[in-house]
Amino acid sequence: MISVQNHLRRLSGSNIDLFLLVPILLISCGAFRKTPTVEWPKDDEIVIEGKEEKTETSTGVESKPKNDSKKAKKQKYEIINFKGEDFQVPIHDHSFNIAVILPFHSDASNSSRDSRRANLMLEYYQGMLLAVPSIEKLQSTFNIKYYDSDNDTAKLRQILRMPEFENVDLILGPTDEGQVKIAAYFARQRKIPLLSPISTMEEVWSNNPYLFFANPSERMQAKQFLKYFNREHKDEKLLIVRDGKGFDKTFGAALVQECIEQNINFEKIAYSGRIKWNNHLGTDKTVVLHTGTSKTSMTYAVTGLLSKADKVTLIGGDEWLNFSSVDYSQLEKLNVTYLSVNKAQIPNKMAQDLYSSYITIYNGVPSWFVYKGYDQLLLSCELLDAFGSYFPLFIEGKSISYANSDFNFQKFGNCFQNEYLELFKLQERELIRVD
Repeated sequence: MISVQNHLRRLSGSNIDLFLLVPILLISCGAFRKTPTVEWPKDDEIVIEGKEEKTETSTGVESKPKNDSKKAKKQKYEIINFKGEDFQVPIHDHSFNIAVILPFHSDASNSSRDSRRANLMLEYYQGMLLAVPSIEKLQSTFNIKYYDSDNDTAKLRQILRMPEFENVDLILGPTDEGQVKIAAYFARQRKIPLLSPISTMEEVWSNNPYLFFANPSERMQAKQFLKYFNREHKDEKLLIVRDGKGFDKTFGAALVQECIEQNINFEKIAYSGRIKWNNHLGTDKTVVLHTGTSKTSMTYAVTGLLSKADKVTLIGGDEWLNFSSVDYSQLEKLNVTYLSVNKAQIPNKMAQDLYSSYITIYNGVPSWFVYKGYDQLLLSCELLDAFGSYFPLFIEGKSISYANSDFNFQKFGNCFQNEYLELFKLQERELIRVD
């Protein structure tokens, strides 16, 4: 891979340099601006022959583990403060190598699907670049190198065989579910933390304490929703309206499964424009969770439930926030609440700074992928800076807040999942966060 040193000016009073290894052609071709077509530089074509003492597994990746000779040394500790909390942490080095493996699709010719994926990865990459000024303020030095997986399993295996991966401290990527499993097996053998940026899955091949899913799965969102429900609506009925479409097939299905496992009293009904609400609400208070995402489904629910507003809380997906020409007074009467994994819909300081920087540099509005790239790279660097390679021992159950997402990693199945979901509601026509 062709790369250059980041020449951002050193911060005043700092003796720490950040080296950001980026594809040089991105600079020369003006790829920092969002364009319909993206021309990414190609990786060097490197083929590593397997040595006799190394063995191949069913994944096609060598299973040679990381050298554990350091374990024999007597460990010393120090007190560090991370996000306002003190931790006793093993003293560690402050120079780290991060490998980012994403489907940039740098080939000259790609399918329309690959081109769309490349554009999303460009936006993710732009977000990572916006995190650089914050990363430079940390004590550590980071060598961040980008690899184009081309969404191809053979290319991924070739990348993982590169000699430099024996010295990688964290892997960010890849994105495809099958490739995540291959990379996760590689990382577990070498005790390298791997942060999956996009894909979600509940199970991998075997127990893997080094695998972290940054994107909250629908199951983890459902768990977080039921914590809210049990806290704010205890003893109320939960009525789930299912329309059989996208949001229902993902979050709706996960919520039903989680309700069954947690013995939550709920009822599910099929969506219709002619729902007879009196047959389902009764005399007690009810939370109506509607999985329909269209303006029509929201309107039917609001008009049908308005006369029962004193006994109903209506909840829907954040797609409902996109609709104009709605009567906000009616929404407030029903205490309409929105589910989202994008907390920047209510601006916070970090999100506002990112938004301003993006407009200045790229002359556009940042997508959610920009926020993902920013949050996930900054999270990776801050964890390494504070805890080094020991960070998996310290972050379970700790909620860490960034511009557009919180990270609350919980051991679920045989890896770590991000249990995260935001809830918003209207108050005096202003969107506020539900704590």
